[in-house]
Amino acid sequence: MNKTAAFVMPVKLSGSEMELRHFKTAVESIKNQTDTNWILIMVEDFSDDERVYNAIDEIKEDLKDKLYVIYSDKNYGTGVTRNKGIALANELGAPFILFNDADDISHPRWLELVRKAFEDESVNVAYTSFDIIDENNNPVPLDKINLSVREILEGHQIDVVEGENAFVNIASKKKYTNLTSCTAVRTSLAVAEPFPNQSVSEDCNTWMRYGAHPGKFFFIREIKGCYRICTGVASRSRSKNEDFYEKMFNADIAGFEAGLKLAEKYSTMGDWTENDLRCAFHVRLALCLIHGGDEEYSKKSIKIAAEISKENALHYIDLLQCEDETKEKLKAFVS
Repeated sequence: MNKTAAFVMPVKLSGSEMELRHFKTAVESIKNQTDTNWILIMVEDFSDDERVYNAIDEIKEDLKDKLYVIYSDKNYGTGVTRNKGIALANELGAPFILFNDADDISHPRWLELVRKAFEDESVNVAYTSFDIIDENNNPVPLDKINLSVREILEGHQIDVVEGENAFVNIASKKKYTNLTSCTAVRTSLAVAEPFPNQSVSEDCNTWMRYGAHPGKFFFIREIKGCYRICTGVASRSRSKNEDFYEKMFNADIAGFEAGLKLAEKYSTMGDWTENDLRCAFHVRLALCLIHGGDEEYSKKSIKIAAEISKENALHYIDLLQCEDETKEKLKAFVS
């Protein structure tokens, strides 16, 4: 496991001074890894400002043969761009991949601890928690953050997804548990389960499929990464997509159904039946949607759960870790 690891970074920037500063800070966090046996694969996704390409040229001069850059002929989106990086990492023989978005910050010991986790050959995915920072690298108070992001962090304190059968735990309890920039995966699994061709919830879709394979998720507790959310924005994706929740709803269901087929194939469903897990998943998805501020698709998800079993839908709502007021609202969607 001493082979060179690959960081994969999609790059799609406006060229603003602030974005370029964040981009360089993200690269610097990789450069500062205590484990220096890495390469960085950037996939430039057709940015429309020359300053972005100039910044990449400067980074090339600095990193030299540790940097590989793929230039896109059009804008493909984060899912496809990550897949391009994964393909090159596989071609270069990297045993595992660490994802890092172009404005997030990796902890200096991230690669060191990921490599240690992967010494256990049964571990497929390693991830860690994160702190939230603003455009000036200042901590963002949790009360300023969207509820759906807060519940991800809470999920790193209670019922952490780790060990085997990660798919059923993600689907029934968490919905989303590992931030992309705080996730590492064996290259073979990343090749087998590529990101979907979309830029909303493409990561959650993929994690469910990862978790359905035989093997373990490993949660690294010693460190945290940094996830950047600029002032006045609840989350990066939501700031860019008016139809975010519709896309999220469809992407998550597609990821769940694909994960369900894999879990049946590999016998990684534990004691769950297909319909019970599907019902629990849709209840959990509804909670995430309503915490994000969307009632339309939350109601749709609850309706799907109720069509499977009203009794079970109400039962899984009662098991949710949320405010009683939210539970009552979800229960009202059942009838």
